[in-house]
Amino acid sequence: MSADSSKPEPAKKQRAPGRPKAEAPHDATIQLRLDKRQLDLVTEQAQQTGLSRSAIIRAALDGVRVLQAAPTPEQREHYRQLVKLATNLNQLVMQARVGQDVQDRARATLAQVQQLLATLNQTGA
Repeated sequence: MSADSSKPEPAKKQRAPGRPKAEAPHDATIQLRLDKRQLDLVTEQAQQTGLSRSAIIRAALDGVRVLQAAPTPEQREHYRQLVKLATNLNQLVMQARVGQDVQDRARATLAQVQQLLATLNQTGA
């Protein structure tokens, strides 16, 4: 027997816990019978909102009355433009803080924001 085998092995590092548990996991399953019309309605709402059919039914049980449809590609583009304009406004504010004259550019950018918001309100977003 060698001297190395009598040494105790170093303690293994404890691994960090994995993914945190969900706050309210869905741990119960039910079967639900729907007629064709009801199934089509739930499926249509799921497609419009981007949620699963189960999420639609859970939302209905929680008392959610109106489900908002997922934005159209055109609306998504408008949202992207709004983000860019908001970034521009933020940069103009930073420039104004250091003493630069940015009033004209800020007014033009705000006009674009108002125009986009009006367009989004007309399309029902």
